[in-house]
Amino acid sequence: MINVELAKELAKYLPWEPKVGDLTIVYGDGGEEIIEPIIPKHEKENKIVLSLRNVGHLIWLPRLTMLLYELKKRSGKSFSLSYDRDTDQWRYQDDCFESCHDSPEDAAATALLALLQKEELKKA
Repeated sequence: MINVELAKELAKYLPWEPKVGDLTIVYGDGGEEIIEPIIPKHEKENKIVLSLRNVGHLIWLPRLTMLLYELKKRSGKSFSLSYDRDTDQWRYQDDCFESCHDSPEDAAATALLALLQKEELKKA
């Protein structure tokens, strides 16, 4: 699962359309993190967007498939995401960027964040 701080950073750049199966973190009354999935019942009752509007500090946790899709859309060239047994790390690599992390989500998210920040700088 993606690191929460990394998810917060990505949220600044990626719009999110909630879908069944997406995970979110909400904070309980005592400040504890509660991971909640969006379930089919929310979709059938058209309550996804309405329920999200009522939650104050909602953090979306993107799935690996979405991170890879966004990288594929935005990356001009090919990339790889592989597991290195020697270091027990996941490694993302393309022609311009490389990162190693404990989870494949963090490796992909770090690369995507770097790409999105680079795109933002070009706009400025």
